Amino acid sequence: MKTSRSSSQTTLSVIKKLLPDLKRFREDLHQHPELSWQEFRTTEKIIEFLKKFGIEEFHRPIETGGWVDFVFQEDAPFIMLRADIDALPLQDSKTVPYRSKNPGVCHACGHDVHTTIMVGVAAAIHQLQLILPHNIRVVFQPAEEPIPAGAPKFMEHGVLNGVKYALSQHVDPRLPLGIISLTSGWVNMQSVRLDLKLKGAGGHSARPFETADLIWLASRLVDESYGIIYREFNWLEHPVVLTFTEIHAGEGYNIIPRELTLTGTLRVTSRSSKNRFLMKFRTLLQQLETENGVQAEFTRVEGAPPVLNDENLIRQLQEIARTAEPSPITFISDFRSSGGDDFGYYAQEVPSALVRFGIKTKDDQPPLHNGHFDVPFEVVELAIRFFLEAIQRLK
Repeated sequence: MKTSRSSSQTTLSVIKKLLPDLKRFREDLHQHPELSWQEFRTTEKIIEFLKKFGIEEFHRPIETGGWVDFVFQEDAPFIMLRADIDALPLQDSKTVPYRSKNPGVCHACGHDVHTTIMVGVAAAIHQLQLILPHNIRVVFQPAEEPIPAGAPKFMEHGVLNGVKYALSQHVDPRLPLGIISLTSGWVNMQSVRLDLKLKGAGGHSARPFETADLIWLASRLVDESYGIIYREFNWLEHPVVLTFTEIHAGEGYNIIPRELTLTGTLRVTSRSSKNRFLMKFRTLLQQLETENGVQAEFTRVEGAPPVLNDENLIRQLQEIARTAEPSPITFISDFRSSGGDDFGYYAQEVPSALVRFGIKTKDDQPPLHNGHFDVPFEVVELAIRFFLEAIQRLK
């Protein structure tokens, strides 16, 4: 089997030459963010960039997003590298030349940078004329943010066909710039939306004893639900996060309402934890109905499964980072997020690794999903270098 790797100096030289084009590409994406399932211009810009660097074939199974295959050995497995490409429905509050021109939409989760990293990896693979013992699939996936998300749709169209390993990335403002996270086990939680509607006898605020006081009952329910989390789960063994975020009720200051809606999110790292909480939550609802004569309508919407990084794959990536040339890539090995990511769907099917790249440069670094969020461009070079090292050395 014929193979050809690049020297570290050659790789760095190619990356350096790509950086001006990559910077322009990233700033263009940041100025023109597009919401989930609407990433039409973004997809065209990806294709345009790849063609500029000699990559003509782009597999586009649906209207937005797609992937590029580098086939080096017939019948060899693929290593998949995935970027998410969608933006958020959020106003860009930064004062920078590349501020979003699309009102109410901005890249506040770093997907523009993830996309930039992966077009850079693809261009570098082509320019380095690599010949590897396995094939490479570089994926630009739409709609990571919503439910339903884009990963299952791409899986329906065969994105995992022949894939041995799946790799992805996320920039992280909690980690210092220059540090990456290579953590095995769970690294992202599953998010489950909880929707509850309570109905009961309303009435005059002067006589709550004649009514089902839904606001009081909801406050009790919230308190007792949090108690389930705090008293019945060992967070070190069974990480669970519950947050109620919306409550709506009432028509007047002196009217006890007949209807109340309550919304929240449950975040878990395992199916058993999710089922255990839901069982206890339903028990609370049944008690509420029986003891207070109210009606409870409960529904849930499940987001992507938790992201579980494969232990063997992470071990390989740690060794690759530790022995990278011309200098090691600094990593930590125990860093996780309670946020969700639809990369979890891929991780259910093939050994996978989501790598976090630190972008923190100051103490008051704006968090993800914030209108002031931004990413220092320097992380792009490090990430491309890491992924090029990985695809050449993974076994």
